[in-house]
Amino acid sequence: MRFLQKISLQGLLRQYRAEGLSMRRRLALYLLSTLIMLLSLVLLLLNFFGILNPANHQIMNALDGQLSGYARDIERNYDRLAAYAISFADQLETAIQDYLSENGLAFEALENHTEAVTGLQCALYDTVYLNMQLAPSSGAFYILDTTVNSKTETPLFSGLYLKYINLNSDNTVNNDFSLYRGSFVVGNTNDLTFHSGWQNEMETDFFDTCDATFADGAYYALSPAVVIPETWERARYVYVPLHDLKGSTIGVCGFEINDLLFQLTYKTADDQLGPVVCALLDERQGICSGQFSSSRFSASNDGANDFTITEKKDWLIFDFGSEQCIGKAESVGLGGNRFSAAIMLTQAQYDHLVHQGKLKLYAILFIAAAFSFLCCVFMSNRYVAPILKKIEQLKANEEDGDPLGIREIDDLFAFLAEKDSHHDAQLAQLEKAKQQAEREAEQAKAAYDRALEEYQFARSEIHQLSDEKKQEIVLEDYEYFICNLKTLTPTEYRIYALYLAGKSAKEIMEITGTKENTLKYHNKNIYSKLGISSRKQLLRFAALKQHQDSKDTPTGAPSQE
Repeated sequence: MRFLQKISLQGLLRQYRAEGLSMRRRLALYLLSTLIMLLSLVLLLLNFFGILNPANHQIMNALDGQLSGYARDIERNYDRLAAYAISFADQLETAIQDYLSENGLAFEALENHTEAVTGLQCALYDTVYLNMQLAPSSGAFYILDTTVNSKTETPLFSGLYLKYINLNSDNTVNNDFSLYRGSFVVGNTNDLTFHSGWQNEMETDFFDTCDATFADGAYYALSPAVVIPETWERARYVYVPLHDLKGSTIGVCGFEINDLLFQLTYKTADDQLGPVVCALLDERQGICSGQFSSSRFSASNDGANDFTITEKKDWLIFDFGSEQCIGKAESVGLGGNRFSAAIMLTQAQYDHLVHQGKLKLYAILFIAAAFSFLCCVFMSNRYVAPILKKIEQLKANEEDGDPLGIREIDDLFAFLAEKDSHHDAQLAQLEKAKQQAEREAEQAKAAYDRALEEYQFARSEIHQLSDEKKQEIVLEDYEYFICNLKTLTPTEYRIYALYLAGKSAKEIMEITGTKENTLKYHNKNIYSKLGISSRKQLLRFAALKQHQDSKDTPTGAPSQE
């Protein structure tokens, strides 16, 4: 306040009208005005494009990258499990036919034949056990369209169903397992632990929906996440049909993927985002459920944790009622049906990251403003102050004249007016300097002419080397290269052009906004289409083509690509 009291606005105004602003004050005002204008423009653009807080876009970009890889992992893992299921079905079909042939039975004769059904389960036990060990699953099963008691009110079906007990890793080898469905004799003979919900036979609606499920050529099916009867668990099933020698469907087999195995398989964390929740979702009449890599989001038996999805700008809100998550989702095709692969953060985690982003933005703006202010002070002290000091040293006296409004410049012109007597001597010195500059210019021109001759000579030698190099190239490969340039897609041709421009793989990824695996994929397609095996061969053919184009194109005519 004391400092402000010492400043007289009227006095400053009178001084400005009488003397104008000094160079130091003008420079400081110009720099500060420029700084304020630039910061205002940056903030205006950030606000206009909705990116005032870039943290949100960084989060979404990170989720996009993870979602793409996660969706591919889901498709690859379930296709691999389907391959195990198909092999499992082939083994079971062979074993069933062998058992029926050895015992002189038809499949229809198994119904209500307890001894034969039990014997068949004992014969198939090793096949089920072996495939459960091989496949990345939490259980394996087969169900046949037969029963030992056809008089029950609810249709039951015979089969074996083995489940792992207390999974502790995504590798199921050597984990303990139990008999969930199957004959008591099978469990007793093989010294198995009986599941707490064990029953001799099982219920299924597979035989009612089998034809519709596999009508469009789907070679396997993936079920929604459902509650396993008589347990607290939820699981999905990868399954394929079983056929007899006539091609008729006699059963189904497959593997179980329960919530715990899903969590162990897909649990992940990001260095930038922290813990990330992955999910494979089902949708029924606008209500979603599914399996999650975190147990806190797994639906309970009564469906109390079902949730809804709402779109907002370029992300999704997953509303679980008591909690919300922010994330992305991508449709994936599994077994002839469409599911959604999703990746998300909790609302609290998302808000924390956004808050951190805002703090970083404010810190950057503050540092930029402080640095700019210090630069203004530095430039004023470093450049303006010495000029003022030198002018004061050179001034001898002042003369009346029309002022320009800048004290230092007015004084300088007054000083120059007193030195007119030295003008002739200065002109003579300038004339000598001019003559010296002309001589140096002539010498420089001679040096330029010599350099131009050397350049023309080197260029002719380069053309000769290019012609010699052409002889080393296999003409069939080069003609194939030329003919197939037009088969490149726009994206592939752009990458091809960037290689010709001398860009590295890292620079091409930055320019095109692609990732390393995507660039490798495009490189593979380019090499395959053009019949080349390396980037060196690509550049050699391209250089030869450019050389031939320059020779074939008349001077002044546009080249044809």
